[in-house]
Amino acid sequence: MLFQALKESDLDLLKKYLPQYGDGDCDLSLVSLFSRGIRNHFRYFEFEGTHLVLERLVGKDPSPVLVMPIGKEEIPFSLFEVLDNDARQNHRPLRFYGRTDSIAPILSKAFAHRRLIIEDNPDRWDYVYACSDFVELPGSHFHSKRNFVKRFYKACPDAQFEVYTKDRLGACMAFLNDWYSGREMNEGLLEEKAAIEKVLAHWDELPVYGGILHEHGRILGLTYGARSASDILAVHIEKATRDVPGAYPALSQAFAKSLPLCIEYLNREEDLGIPGLRKAKQDWHPITQLKKGVIEVQ
Repeated sequence: MLFQALKESDLDLLKKYLPQYGDGDCDLSLVSLFSRGIRNHFRYFEFEGTHLVLERLVGKDPSPVLVMPIGKEEIPFSLFEVLDNDARQNHRPLRFYGRTDSIAPILSKAFAHRRLIIEDNPDRWDYVYACSDFVELPGSHFHSKRNFVKRFYKACPDAQFEVYTKDRLGACMAFLNDWYSGREMNEGLLEEKAAIEKVLAHWDELPVYGGILHEHGRILGLTYGARSASDILAVHIEKATRDVPGAYPALSQAFAKSLPLCIEYLNREEDLGIPGLRKAKQDWHPITQLKKGVIEVQ
């Protein structure tokens, strides 16, 4: 069998390729793969010690797709031959998932005499922002955000952001249990909560950035993320109290301020076609979107 199930013990292998050879896709940060990829039955194989190939499901489509091979060097034609033969032997279509604008030219060259069918889905496009915009909240575009942040610090003048440490685990779990209480815990929220608990429990083993916004021992917000490329940080989780107006933008700004200078961009994930989530992401004025989709080689 070419592919094998992704496991927690494969973390060192993932670190060999990510985030340094990542393309910014929020799903391909080490933290996302560790906390969600294993649960969602990602599979992988390593080709000749130079490229990592991941196999995953996208949405409710039961047919797996291949994440474009990840590595330092150009993808060799022999690797595409291996993947093509594997698809034929298993009687399934050869489908690749990734940033369609960048992988389409590569696939056109590798499969020059075959037809490519591109399936773009804007609901899964990642929103990308300038990190400096979150730090500075500049210009008229961010007038309302600045006002909300001021309201927050007026209500909580002693609030401060601190990097998460595992001695905060109990307090953070209590905060999360309170945040999720009263909400209808559908499959998506259950998966999200399980992912957060896993990251917090394994924090010291992961290349994760994040922390808590608190005042006098009361946690007001929790956030974390991980690099999905050398200069892009994917913000995976952002939870704040609804009791204090402005807690969410205050948390977003405080987190951005805490990041190292090598982080120039923030990937705040996709909107999944949810109108309220789409508006919330657009309100932060993205500079671009990563147009992700599936390309089938026929």
